[in-house]
This record gives sequence, structure tokens and C-alpha cells, in this order.
Amino acid sequence: MTEATGTDQNKLANFLRKHVDIVFAVLRNTVPNLSFGEIAVVTRYSDVKEVLDNPGVFRVSYAEAMDDSVGPFMLARDLTELNERDKGIMRSVMKRSDLEDIRLRVRRLAEESLSRAEHNQIDLVPQLTRHVPAQLTQDYFGLRAESPADILRWSRATQHDMFHNGFEKDEARKAAVHALNLAAGAEMQARISDVLIPDCRQAIAAGEPRDDILTRLLRIEFNDAVDFDTSRIATNLMGTLVGGIETTSAAAAQTLAQLFKRPRPLAMAKEIALSANDSESDRAELLRICREALRFDPINPLVVRVCDSDFVVAKGTLRRRRIRKGKKVLVCTRSAMRDGRQLELPSAFATDRPDHHYMHLGYGHHRCLGDHISNVQLPELVRAVLRLDNPRPVGEIDKASGPFPEHYRIQLGRGEA
Repeated sequence: MTEATGTDQNKLANFLRKHVDIVFAVLRNTVPNLSFGEIAVVTRYSDVKEVLDNPGVFRVSYAEAMDDSVGPFMLARDLTELNERDKGIMRSVMKRSDLEDIRLRVRRLAEESLSRAEHNQIDLVPQLTRHVPAQLTQDYFGLRAESPADILRWSRATQHDMFHNGFEKDEARKAAVHALNLAAGAEMQARISDVLIPDCRQAIAAGEPRDDILTRLLRIEFNDAVDFDTSRIATNLMGTLVGGIETTSAAAAQTLAQLFKRPRPLAMAKEIALSANDSESDRAELLRICREALRFDPINPLVVRVCDSDFVVAKGTLRRRRIRKGKKVLVCTRSAMRDGRQLELPSAFATDRPDHHYMHLGYGHHRCLGDHISNVQLPELVRAVLRLDNPRPVGEIDKASGPFPEHYRIQLGRGEA
């Protein structure tokens, strides 16, 4: 009986993954705000926005998985001094004036990665979409590991536990994933405190022209009243790794997969990628194409919040729903980005939609800290692939039964894929 029940649950999960947009459409049009058991589900754009606009009621639930690994991090601290202080400090050193250098750095790394194609075939995930963000984490942020494998292992372990493990039903697998997260955090903590910070301070004292995020933070002499010591520097540096590699990799792979399925947007993107002009307007248009492609398969279908006090969503409407304190709320951002009440022709591919229709980089209080970097890195990764000789996918993205894209193979040249 237990085995059959498990099989039924797997079948249901697979069905929901495969037909997620149909399920969301049914909910939006019948019970847009659904509540059952310990779960509430919010699916319409305006209601998703309302929940995310109220972080004082609907809090994130990441602290348990984060604190014991990377330390108390801003992402798990809604409406707190820690959140506002750390976010402000990190934004001040992740300068927008760096973006052109980041763009050129990503372009160079991408071109170098793709030059190593074998037999006219490339596996984009290990060779490009993971490799380049991992290298950027080391070069720009200053979180340098002994080997690239360490960076990738830390990224995967922390991201898996913090943002995906909550849905795991098998307690043994859940515990194993959590243990890998804790081990990764301990390794990073030791690497930063025992090696990177002392080395960086020595370089600063020697007057070396070093410039990365770790160096910038250590050059600032924070007053004790600010309460931003080296442990805060370490936590925030690790946070850039947690949020910057697997998410970027998934976004790039899934954007390309959607473009390859759509001849007209693909042709538009290729024209820009192959143009010798490389103007600012062309780069802006490529970003619009990328984020619209990603709307059809965003990296996450929803975000999770916990309701800290009774709240009525969509108050004053027929779809109003009281969400009780303690409920876990599935805030369906993928559904919101397909809501025809807000988006004109939501099933069409359109690059002139306003910015607020997209929730790829979070929304409101939890907008991604590195959103400006993501908006440079993603189109550069896509551009590099589309400049290759007749790229086309060999098959679908392979997640190997896990939460992340693991393989996405493309064929080059004029032979059969």
C-alpha cells in the first residue's frame, strides 16, 4: 500500500510539472486563491503582487537552512536592520559602473568556454552556463576556491537545501541534502576567514591594485556602531555564490530552450547576436527577448512564504480568501506572468511588455540583490551560443531528476542533430 501511494504521488508530481501552465490557468479562472490543509495557493497577478508587497505578514522561510550554513543572511530577514544595512552596503560596492566591465568579462569567458567544442557538440550546462557564473563569482566577488569544482559544489549544495529541499518528502534524502549544505557552509567559512581575508588584507597593505567585492568591503573601515564585521562580510560574500550560479545557469539554459522552439524570436535574437553593431539598443532588445523567453519557463514556478498573521487576500472581491496564521503560502509567480487580466495576449511572444510584468528576479522587498548583474550576464551567455555555427538542441534540458539543469546539449554545423 505504501509503495502504491508513493507511486501515485510521483505520478501526480510529474503531471503537475509537465502541465503546470494548464493547472495554473484552471486555478486562476476557478479558485485563484485556494486554501486547503496547511497550504494556501495564490495564482493571479494582482494577488501574487499583494502577497509579495506585504513581507511583514508573509515572511520567507529560509532562515533555518541558511543560518547554520552561511550565517544570518539578509534574504531570510524581512524588515530588519540586518536586511536593510547589509543590502545597502552590498549594493554600494556592487556598482553599476562595473557593468560594462562585467559584460566584457562574461563575453570573454563565454567565448573561451564555447571554443572547446568537441565533435561539433557542446553540453551547455557544464561548459558554459555553470562555468561562467562560477568564474565571475571568483573574479568579481573575490570568493576564490582552491579549485573550480569546489565553487560548483558549494553553489549546488547551498542552493539545493535553501530553496528546494522544503518540498522533499523523503526524510533521509532531505537530511542528506541539508548535511551537504552545512558542510559547504563550513568549508566556505574556513576558506574566507583563514585564507581569503588574510590574503586580501596583506594585498591591501602592500598597495596591490586589487579590486573585487571582498577587497572593497575590507577597504571600508566600518565603525563598531555599524555592526558589520568580518563575519558579516563572509556571510554576504557567500550569499553572492548561493544566489548567483545555479539560478543564472538555469535561466540561460531555459531561455535558450524556449528560443530554439520559436523560430521568429530565435531569428530576432540571432540577428542581434551576429550583428557587428553591438549597440546599447541592441543589447537592451536582446535582454527583452531573453526575459520574454524565460517567461514561458521561469527558473522557479513559485516562491514560498509563511503567513505570520491572518490576512485577507483580494479583499473586497469575490475571490477574497482569508489566509490563516501559520499557513505555508505558494505564491505562483509563473502563473502571475501568464495572467491575461494583467498581460495582453499572455500566450504570445512580445518584447514590449513593461518591466513589472516580469518576476524572474524576485519582486518588491526580495528583488534580487544582483539584478543589474543578471541583466547583463544572461543576454551575454545567450548571445555567445547564438553566434556559433547553426546551433540547435540535441534534446531537451536534462535535470537528472533533480532541481537544476544538469545537461543541455547542442549540435553545431550543418549535420543532423
